[in-house]
Amino acid sequence: MHDRLINFDRVLNFRDFGGWETGDGARVVRGVLWRSAAFNDATDADVAKLDAMGVRFLVDLRRPEERAHEPNRWPGESARVICSDEGASGGPSLPPHLIALMQSDLSPQSTRAYMMSLYREIPFDPRLIKLYRDWFAELGEGGAGVIHCAAGKDRTGIGCALTLLALGVDEEAVFADYEFTNAAVDLEKRLPRIQERMEERLARKLDTEALRPMLGVEVDYLRAALDAIDARYGSALAYMEQALGVGEGERARLRERLAG
Repeated sequence: MHDRLINFDRVLNFRDFGGWETGDGARVVRGVLWRSAAFNDATDADVAKLDAMGVRFLVDLRRPEERAHEPNRWPGESARVICSDEGASGGPSLPPHLIALMQSDLSPQSTRAYMMSLYREIPFDPRLIKLYRDWFAELGEGGAGVIHCAAGKDRTGIGCALTLLALGVDEEAVFADYEFTNAAVDLEKRLPRIQERMEERLARKLDTEALRPMLGVEVDYLRAALDAIDARYGSALAYMEQALGVGEGERARLRERLAG
């Protein structure tokens, strides 16, 4: 798994989520499907390394306020950048997870409950639906792409899971790719600094154990998202067809292009 992770100075959780075997014995191509955290802290060396990768497009799942607060340093004009200003508040605001921390009793149980609720909502957020549609449309055009949000784990994790399911990868591998985030970001090493930054922004002391469910991923989170999709649409494939415009024909073309 660690050969999928590309190391940068200040870009986190950048990795290839291709290479998985599909149900019919094919294998998803490598070097085309990339997932990442944001690029606001990228160094000059990181930017040069990213430029050399030949990425054609990038889909930024972050909200307008997030992008304004921490604008990406990459890519430049070499790649198409897709984002959405839908729902812009017109001013700075705290991310939903920080608002949740302010309003919560800061127990591990309440934080985990918030994350479960968040994952049940993400697939039905109109702004994210549009961006997931754009991601799939760009994949159909060919070339290497990056999908990312702030940490590259929740909104990005669902987008990557849907991509792999569309390509015929079985759920066990889909969950393995998702769960690898915990190792990829080395959460235990980074948690003290993350906690410090959150406490500065919130002007409030935080419990490390209450933060942990929010800063990592758990299989139950992704399962909650897929269960919510099943409850509303019947299956992930039906959701992709009806909400994202990725029906059987589109999936077949994606498999021809991305799974050989």
